[in-house]
Amino acid sequence: MKRKRSREGYYYNENRKARRERPQGANRRFVWGVFDVVMLAVSMVAALALVLGLMARIISPEHFALPAFAALVYPIVYLTNLFCALWWVVRWDRWFWLSATMLFLGGGTMGLFYRSDLGTKPVTVDRDRNDLVVATYNVMNFSDASDPAVATSFDSVAEWVNGKGVQLLCLQEAHFSSEQDFRDFRDKLKKLSYGYFVNGSVPEEGEFPGSGYALFSAWPIVRRGVACADSLMVHSVWSDVKIGRDTVRVFNNHLQSTGVNLEERSTTLRPSIALDTLAGKKLSVIARKLADNYRLRAVQAKAVAEEVRQSPHPVVVCGDFNDTPVSYVYRVVRKGCDLQDAFVEKGRGVEYTFKGLYNLFRIDYVLVDEEAFEVKEYASYDEPMSDHKPVVVRLGRGEM
Repeated sequence: MKRKRSREGYYYNENRKARRERPQGANRRFVWGVFDVVMLAVSMVAALALVLGLMARIISPEHFALPAFAALVYPIVYLTNLFCALWWVVRWDRWFWLSATMLFLGGGTMGLFYRSDLGTKPVTVDRDRNDLVVATYNVMNFSDASDPAVATSFDSVAEWVNGKGVQLLCLQEAHFSSEQDFRDFRDKLKKLSYGYFVNGSVPEEGEFPGSGYALFSAWPIVRRGVACADSLMVHSVWSDVKIGRDTVRVFNNHLQSTGVNLEERSTTLRPSIALDTLAGKKLSVIARKLADNYRLRAVQAKAVAEEVRQSPHPVVVCGDFNDTPVSYVYRVVRKGCDLQDAFVEKGRGVEYTFKGLYNLFRIDYVLVDEEAFEVKEYASYDEPMSDHKPVVVRLGRGEM
């Protein structure tokens, strides 16, 4: 006859059960301990990166470029600190205060990247008589964003501009094969009767053909000039636009690019680079390019800011700065000249204007005189005509 096992037997002995469970508990504590060590390292690195990102606004890359690299990925750095804070809350650990402090220090700056959707609306054609609709657009030489070798018809850009009721249009990387091409394009812009072009490859007014800066206006352009240039390139131009009895000085900018070409972006700035045996060498080349061009942009930004401050008229500063809102360049031009950022005033949600590199970067801006203009609406549009998004802003004109 089969003997019934007692509760005091092998399977029910409480002491043996406890001995079997203790190693499992120890293993769990070990695993959690490893995670805590890893998260502590991540928290410290994220905190340091956030501090460096905040320093980037103050320290010129001419003297120390490292903070500029942290500013380049500032939203990711901030979100990493947020994740770390949540981790330490769950773990009920005092390291929470490190991440929480970082969130407090960087919280105000995140407003440059994200604005609440409440109470805002996209730019409309309907407007008050005194309103001014301004657009800035890096048109990438009127090429197709998905294939730069394919030319985009001028008609596509002109149709989009006309549909938005734009009255002042600033274009960067605008390529015209001849002066007649320029005039033909201007004629397609139904309400923009006045135009001005500067070749970007020379320090004075360029001759056609060329690729550079174009301003199209519904009002007469009475004066114009170059705000910033070096021996090779023009980086900023200005135009005085006569609007009734008032004059507005419009700055059209395209500051130094990153220098990272499309091939380097596609082969290097991807997660798969971690498996590349030459990753270190490739990344160091890109880092050197970025650092060199950070320094050049800092010099250009100071030159533009000086021209803006000397303007005898209210200013609208447009264009591609090739730098983020947490950067020395942005602070020098915006804060140094008491300008409003149209996105900060009336933007919606998370904004980016450059389509490459995972849509992380807002580098195209409309900055306006605080006293002369009220920002009423802001919008950017994901059009297929360039690797940048066009930005359109509606401004209310006060006493100028």
